[in-house]
Amino acid sequence: MLRVILRGALLRRDAYLRMVLAREGVADGAMIVAVVYLVLVVPAVLGGASLLAAAGFVVGGVFGWVVLSGLTYLAGRYVFEGDGTFPSVMAAAALAFPPLLVAVALRVIVTPRAAMLVASVWLLAGLWQATRVSLELAPARAAAAAALGYGGWVLLSALTSI
Repeated sequence: MLRVILRGALLRRDAYLRMVLAREGVADGAMIVAVVYLVLVVPAVLGGASLLAAAGFVVGGVFGWVVLSGLTYLAGRYVFEGDGTFPSVMAAAALAFPPLLVAVALRVIVTPRAAMLVASVWLLAGLWQATRVSLELAPARAAAAAALGYGGWVLLSALTSI
């Protein structure tokens, strides 16, 4: 699985295709996303955050993956007429999340905002590849569907944190 994650981080089509075709692709995806959020919350826990808050962060991350996948699926399937299923989008979209770990490593070199920007652009590129593979969309249509899904996810995330 680690090889698939690394190939996915490099935006290799075969990794995304493996997630789409895997019998347990959604379950594997959920584990990938949960582990990413577990690693992201470690600095907060070491800084004194409660374990309950950490668990909420991980559950929120997995829920965010479901919402992001759903919004991307809706845009790709119904706006851009892609051919795929919601579970295939979920499975492939999970490979877009490991690049968020880059933000943790980059924080020692650049500002936290710049680190999150790099990680977010990488996540969006992974979501683009996931949309191309899971919904069989042309590159431009996949980019638009990924952007709509990501934009909706960011908007909902902002609204829920108010």
